[in-house]
Amino acid sequence: MAQAPTDYELYLRVPELLSLQKPTAERACPDELMFQVVHQTAELWMKLLDHEMQEFTSSLDGKELQLHIAQTALHRVHHIQRLLLSGLEMLYTLSPTDYMRIRAVLGRGSGQESPGFRRMLALGSEVWPHFERLLERNNVQLIELYHDPRHHPALFAIAEGLLEFDLRLQEWRNRHILLVYRTIGIGTPSLKGKHSELLEKGLRTQFFPALWAVRDEVFAKWTAGHPQGAEYSLTGASPLGRPGEAAAAASPPSADAASPPMPRGPRPPRKRSRP
Repeated sequence: MAQAPTDYELYLRVPELLSLQKPTAERACPDELMFQVVHQTAELWMKLLDHEMQEFTSSLDGKELQLHIAQTALHRVHHIQRLLLSGLEMLYTLSPTDYMRIRAVLGRGSGQESPGFRRMLALGSEVWPHFERLLERNNVQLIELYHDPRHHPALFAIAEGLLEFDLRLQEWRNRHILLVYRTIGIGTPSLKGKHSELLEKGLRTQFFPALWAVRDEVFAKWTAGHPQGAEYSLTGASPLGRPGEAAAAASPPSADAASPPMPRGPRPPRKRSRP
């Protein structure tokens, strides 16, 4: 007699969940179970990531910033992104030959069609306006926030949390293209007929470009005041290289140094005196 499912199984719908993978007799190879579990798990994590980002944007829209909710949501999002990276590492164990066996039964499906992936790509343009309105309500410009982060620590922490989301999403895309290289090579077309080098275009996408551009502005201002970088060398050398070189370069040339020395002709041979 089959055992009745427990409350744990009923609450988590374990029987339905475990029935979503192919049974052993239908798998193209033993590794197909791992392939399905990794991708199904990724869709669940991306669903949760989307939910947490919605909670995050809601926390920004009130009359007062709900900092605890915002930071907790971003912390979870960053952790989910790390788990997604770990899932890709699991796929590194799949040999090209076994992938070809799985590919033969994938139909025309492609990871580019992942609903969770498409949601992550859309999040940048959806989330940014909420943060812009938060800055407006606090009468703070982004460049001011980065010139003096200690003046608005909560806003700065949120900005850096968004940048980390952007960075980790780019890292995930980079790791994915490396997985493609490892599995099918550089020139092999994907299931959508695209060569892997065409997928690299997505690596140049910034989801919050203003958070990257503001760093250029901050550093450009610092560079204008420090054209030679550090004011001194820990070894005692001048910023230009050898000790004293900077001072020599800074002092005006003397009258003698202004014109180059006249070339000297060959000296006449000295007459030797006879003993």
